[in-house]
Amino acid sequence: MATGITHPTAPPATADTLKNWIMVVLTLVFISLYGAALIGWLKPLADEKMVMRLEPIIFVIIGYYFGRLPGQQNEKTLKQEISRQTQRADAAQSAKEQALQSNEALEEKIKNVKATLASESAAFATTSGSHSLRSATVREEELRPMVSAALRILNS
Repeated sequence: MATGITHPTAPPATADTLKNWIMVVLTLVFISLYGAALIGWLKPLADEKMVMRLEPIIFVIIGYYFGRLPGQQNEKTLKQEISRQTQRADAAQSAKEQALQSNEALEEKIKNVKATLASESAAFATTSGSHSLRSATVREEELRPMVSAALRILNS
């Protein structure tokens, strides 16, 4: 069952939408009041001094709407981009670590194969020196266990 919990750093989408609509409505209300006062439709605001006092407030609201809200959208977009780049960096780091582990495992296998071949070749050299008249097929049969051991290490 969904609990409706969102990420702690990101406000819910409905709150952002509601906030944006409230700002639009407030801006439209103040602009319409200002326009009505300039035209003279509102009697209490027909006084020019009162209109002049409201004018900076209206300009601040309009400035906020056209300045801050797009800035918030840019900030949100940049935070999302940072999050994506962080995820990419984490994925690259993970791939690098896996490659290093694989490399280490292959180096270990090669080291074991070299050790196996070196020990088998030393044993082969001591036995082949005493039997110099053996045929090539006999030598192949003596090399087979050494090669099969190396192959088993490489396949593991």
